[in-house]
Amino acid sequence: MTPMSKSSDHNAWQRWEMGRLERRQPRQPSPETLEKHNVPQRRSNDDERRAAFERARQEGFEQGQREGFEAGHAAGLEAGRAQARQDYQLELESRLHEALAPVADMVHAFETAAGRLKDDIAYSLVELALETGRQLAGRSLELAPEHILDDIEKLMMEHPTLGGSPRICVHPDDLAMVQKELSTLLGDVGWQLKSDITLSRGDCRLETDQLEIDATRDDRWERLRHAVGHGKH
Repeated sequence: MTPMSKSSDHNAWQRWEMGRLERRQPRQPSPETLEKHNVPQRRSNDDERRAAFERARQEGFEQGQREGFEAGHAAGLEAGRAQARQDYQLELESRLHEALAPVADMVHAFETAAGRLKDDIAYSLVELALETGRQLAGRSLELAPEHILDDIEKLMMEHPTLGGSPRICVHPDDLAMVQKELSTLLGDVGWQLKSDITLSRGDCRLETDQLEIDATRDDRWERLRHAVGHGKH
């Protein structure tokens, strides 16, 4: 065996040191290197977060727009329907008023005609009653002509101091009866008695130089008609 020299022994075997082993492990990057390496990564993450936030914001905005549009659209539809119903109701009332206007005119005309008819009927009934009374009064005077005496006495009582040569005119057929019953009384007040063929039986008329008082049935009847609203106009 050939002996090894010291120099070769020294080169062949060396003492193990910790530093040599550590140098064989991978070298860890320094914080500065890591920081430089992580900057692009952080920027990328920030960009992704901003993009996600922007997408979320945009989606929320679009959803809000859709919901707002839908709510506004629904409210607009309801308002439109309400306005349409109101317009339709007004139009219906207007057409109904136009359709019923002729009917209302007819009803008014009928009521007016009915009122006039009632007035005409009432007027006719009063006329009939007046004419019937007149006929009965005339018949009563024919059957009892002495009623003229009451009329003459009434005139004398109403005009006791009448001047101007008062004259009582009666129908010729009543003259004798009046003379017989009232000649003394007429003489006491200074009234004359005359006959007048133009008068009807039972009528009388008082005349003076200044006035004339008609006490005929026609005149009294006309006054009665005026009293009940049926006089001549």
